[in-house]
Amino acid sequence: MKKRKKQWLRMCNGMMSGALVLLGFTSCDENSTGTGRCEYGTPYAKYEIKGKVMGEDRQVVSDARILVKNMVPQTDNSRTRVVSSDTVYTKENGEYLYQNTITGYQNFRVVCEDLTGAYEADSMDIKMNPTGGSGWYEGKDNKEVNFELKKKEK
Repeated sequence: MKKRKKQWLRMCNGMMSGALVLLGFTSCDENSTGTGRCEYGTPYAKYEIKGKVMGEDRQVVSDARILVKNMVPQTDNSRTRVVSSDTVYTKENGEYLYQNTITGYQNFRVVCEDLTGAYEADSMDIKMNPTGGSGWYEGKDNKEVNFELKKKEK
């Protein structure tokens, strides 16, 4: 009786294992909806934001701090929150360049701050739309964001 029970359990286990193997292989085939194969990873894109910082008197602002903040909409879509930020500085000619490969973010707030304190800070919200990618690589996008800072009132 015990021997027969063991044989029955082995046969059931073998059939269930075989069914699971077949289900696993078929789930990763090209599916009928045309969305492609199962892949593991995260979508990513390459972004470039560049520009020039000038004062209202058309004077170049060097060593200004440029904060590039990755923004995500809140669940109620009326507000956004910052999830991360990067910093670059302007060169002697007032130009800056921000390049990064990021996963999942397309909304940015670019903030320009004059570290000398002569000019008021300014910011601009931009939306990146990467193109030219395939698979997990969504492509790339570049924007030019120039600032003309106003002098602080004393």
